[in-house]
Amino acid sequence: MYQPAYQPPQRSAGDMIKSMVSDTILAIAVVIGLLLAMVGSWLIGLMDTQGGVHAGQVLRSLGVTALVLGGLMAALLRHDMDKYIRAALVLFATVFGVLAFWFF
Repeated sequence: MYQPAYQPPQRSAGDMIKSMVSDTILAIAVVIGLLLAMVGSWLIGLMDTQGGVHAGQVLRSLGVTALVLGGLMAALLRHDMDKYIRAALVLFATVFGVLAFWFF
């Protein structure tokens, strides 16, 4: 008789994305975001030239974007976390994004 062809176990798309977005990658995104935001704010405060201020604003914006995206990715893709932690991450990303982009 014919034997069925071997098919490896299938992983869902959510499992593949979750394995790509590990705790280490999220921590690295948050650290890089904080570093860029701090360096950008430091450049804005120290530079008197227009080019230095613009470079500082770009770095700060990239840092805030990395922080917000890291928080949202952690909240939306990591289903193994507690629901209150995920809700706090969404709240953090929203409040931090609004405060950083519109008020500072």
